[in-house]
Amino acid sequence: MITLSILDITIIIIYVGAILAIGMVTSKTSKNVESFLLDGRRLTLPLFIGTLVSTYYGGIIGVSEISYTHGMYNWFTQGFFWYLSYIVFALFLAVRLRESNQYTLPDQLDRFYGKTARKIGLVLNFLNVLPLAYVISLGVMFQVLFGIPLTWGIILGGVLSMSYTLLGGFAADVYTDLLQFILMCVGVALMIPFAYIKLGGWDYLVTHAPASHFTLTGNQPWTEILIWGFIAMTTLVDPNFYQRCYAAKTPQIAKRGILLSVLFWMMFDICTTFAGIYARAAFSNIDPKQAYFHLANLVLPSGIKGIYVTGMLATIMSTIDSYFFVAATTISRDLYQRILSPNASERQIVWATKFGIFFTGILSICLGLWFNKSIKVIWKLFGSLMASTLLVPLMIGFWYPGPKKQSAGVASMCAGLLVAAFFYCGNKLFHIPWCTFTPPLYPAMGASLLAFVVTNTFWRKSI
Repeated sequence: MITLSILDITIIIIYVGAILAIGMVTSKTSKNVESFLLDGRRLTLPLFIGTLVSTYYGGIIGVSEISYTHGMYNWFTQGFFWYLSYIVFALFLAVRLRESNQYTLPDQLDRFYGKTARKIGLVLNFLNVLPLAYVISLGVMFQVLFGIPLTWGIILGGVLSMSYTLLGGFAADVYTDLLQFILMCVGVALMIPFAYIKLGGWDYLVTHAPASHFTLTGNQPWTEILIWGFIAMTTLVDPNFYQRCYAAKTPQIAKRGILLSVLFWMMFDICTTFAGIYARAAFSNIDPKQAYFHLANLVLPSGIKGIYVTGMLATIMSTIDSYFFVAATTISRDLYQRILSPNASERQIVWATKFGIFFTGILSICLGLWFNKSIKVIWKLFGSLMASTLLVPLMIGFWYPGPKKQSAGVASMCAGLLVAAFFYCGNKLFHIPWCTFTPPLYPAMGASLLAFVVTNTFWRKSI
């Protein structure tokens, strides 16, 4: 357990009360589908940046695991690769998405490749936005804060995050994200100066942490490193990015907002990477997922520790609620409205979204109780799945101006999914040697591209 004073606990309680209050206030503003799902498409630049930055940095416990174990490798794989993807998204996709006036990622698949692609895409999209890693992260937080078993930490964290998202819809998500963004900035920025004062500077780090922590590769093979590069490209098909671009007030706000957000992500990555190295220098044998808590306990005074812990809570919760909401939108709009009940009223869609939040929360909690050993493994698995199945057809859909057969998009998604599943099962279940040494992402993306080209060239009948 981390040692908290009365002042620290008071700060945390005020934060939890504030996000619940925001949920209740915003519940009165969601009067129709567009306001509930996209806050009326009126996100200003500050709101856009606040919700995007906080939503896309919820894996701080996973970052703790990687930075404590590998040092600067964390910045390279969880930072640099992603900056490139963010910039590409801003320059080439943000304006297109906002001008399309769609609601979800499956809407785009339907627009490019028809209803069959939408149906496959909604399943893949839902799996991608299950906040499994983040529910586990919040569970670790509550385990450390209250000394409770991880099981109860996961349950408590999932229920708390569901509660305010259920109340106010996307508006609750956005305004709690803005508060959480501010707390994240303050909390994460505090750790490094206090660690420097308490422990020392560069000389302390290089004499107490492994030498590999100060290399970009962390002594990891390039085949492993490049996987993270491809996973970073899933930003280009990330439903949270899509939703925020759809909700921006203007196309230019979406574009500029992403570019400005990159600056905040850079700051975060520098701080979190060096915090992990400081933790490794100070503690040589701890659970990597708890590295930041051990360091906070060692170097932060009362009050400051409460702000830091609140910042970590805000970092994780801002991502969980956003993923809950996007997953729920997939259920209500892409499944319920588009397939099961095309004539559903706006009120029914709003209630279907609330049911989707509840269902997603319960499912995430259950899966989090089952798969809670390594957040890094979860990221690689789901990130590889998205890159294998959706990256090729969506990018071709946006950037290839010529006519495209609907069947080509469907074939591309199916080929990527089947090849990824084959290599994953061949490694984990059947221990086939060439599956063991070949990351599923590489052959799966190749199969996805090949299937698209062959089908689009030779297949004459559209699906």
